[in-house]
Amino acid sequence: MGKAPIVRAVFEGRDISPLWNELFGRVSADTTDSAAFLDVSILLHAIGEEDKAVLSQKAALDISRKYRIRNGKGTGPNVLVFVTAGDFMANTPIEFLLEASDANILLHYVDADTADLKDVPAHDVAFVAVGESAENQPVLANLDRLLRGWTGPIMNNAPRLIMALSRDGVADALKDEPSILAPAAARVDRALLEQLACGDIEIGAILAANAFPVIVRPLGTHAGKGMEKIATRSELSAYLDSHAEREFYVTPFIDYSGTDHKFRKQRVAFINGRPYASHLAVSEHWMVHYLNAGMTEHEDRRAEEALWMANFDSDFAVRHARSFDALHRRLGLDYFAIDCAELADGRLLVFEADVAMIVHSMDWESIFPYKKGAMHKLFAAFENALERRVARMLPTPTTECAHTGKPAVYQRTHDDCLVCALAMLTGRTYEEIEAIARGCDPAYPFGGPMSHSIMRGVANKCGFVLLSSIYMLWAKPAIIGVVSPTVANTGHAVFWDGEKIIDPGFCERVDRAYVDRCGLEFTQRASDLQPLISHDIQISYLAGAVTANEPL
Repeated sequence: MGKAPIVRAVFEGRDISPLWNELFGRVSADTTDSAAFLDVSILLHAIGEEDKAVLSQKAALDISRKYRIRNGKGTGPNVLVFVTAGDFMANTPIEFLLEASDANILLHYVDADTADLKDVPAHDVAFVAVGESAENQPVLANLDRLLRGWTGPIMNNAPRLIMALSRDGVADALKDEPSILAPAAARVDRALLEQLACGDIEIGAILAANAFPVIVRPLGTHAGKGMEKIATRSELSAYLDSHAEREFYVTPFIDYSGTDHKFRKQRVAFINGRPYASHLAVSEHWMVHYLNAGMTEHEDRRAEEALWMANFDSDFAVRHARSFDALHRRLGLDYFAIDCAELADGRLLVFEADVAMIVHSMDWESIFPYKKGAMHKLFAAFENALERRVARMLPTPTTECAHTGKPAVYQRTHDDCLVCALAMLTGRTYEEIEAIARGCDPAYPFGGPMSHSIMRGVANKCGFVLLSSIYMLWAKPAIIGVVSPTVANTGHAVFWDGEKIIDPGFCERVDRAYVDRCGLEFTQRASDLQPLISHDIQISYLAGAVTANEPL
């Protein structure tokens, strides 16, 4: 059955005794029915029987590591999903994301000891669903090894980037982004907190903050479990007396309440760089969770969420466009979600980011009628992202370069954007550009990265002289350098064919507006830029001239 129908039945408060009897009848009749054991574990997780759920899941995985979930008619793509053992927060909730589709979900369980992926079933596209946690770190490290050289269509093939989504890792990745506040998260052991509690050290020894209150939570917990606001040393001492864990996260408390003294927390999902509204929770308490925020009881809060969802693309996403660009660039994943809030100064307060945050549409439509449209938009975007990832690998891409009429060229590695851009500019194949590059410099590594000097050498051998400049003639083809929207802290080359921007990395975030914000350089043929060069020479005493004789 899979997660979606079982969790929905529990969430909606239906009588689960028929389902309970059916599943336990199956495992009693056949102790090798791995699918029944797995569904039993889902049901047990859903009703809070965690210890029993772990045992049932282990029984299932001891029998089989592969499971198939058919959605709808089952006529959609076969999606291979790499998952690992754990509760509902261990993996991307892809069963919820694809619940309304016709896709077939092929769950393939992996762990730190998985030797290879030779036994994966036939599929159309793959997805890495393993989320960040202390338990999953060795699993992700192993997946990083297993997926090197993977050549088929795949989303979130970046286990190392997922590993960096720890609370301190996210804070570090966003620390110098002026549009975002991601509070520093210090990972500390119990002994250090005991020193703080008894007065041996000050808060400054742990955090840049120099005073209480702080937020303390045990390492590896979610949904507010064990999380408390600590205002004094005595409160910290009492907290430690009631929590036996050995490691904790400590962050400064940020008062993000509004003028009405209520706290608002938004969940936003990112798919190929585009943000989608998931939910808005409003609460009197600083620790906001959707299920305990009183959204069901308070009509005014639902009205606020409805307005937020309806205007998300034209309001919230516009106000925080810079923050969203930075999140996608720095985290570098095809799919992830964040919990965030708006600060009075306009910055985005980011609480956490992960690929495994729960995104669903199980709320009662009679109470939350506005959610159906917003969630349908999100789910459709996720389906479309999978389909486009498949299309990206087809032999004949549908997009053509306007100036040559030849198919667009898309990346095969993280480092070959210039190879693709040169192929599209010159009308040559990817393989031809690679061969010319190696001829320019025998040390050039196939698959990139390509230096600017080699880029110009390749262009020269193809009959072009290229110039990099702050200028660009939009009527002519050009290679555009931008801040990468997919690989954190790197540059990226896209191609302008005279009519449209073609991103060889296939990221929907790169358009004219993105170039306006993030353009680093524009590279065109010297002959195309000649009118601008002549003009520049005439006013060189003001702006300086661009030389047409740049060394190759």
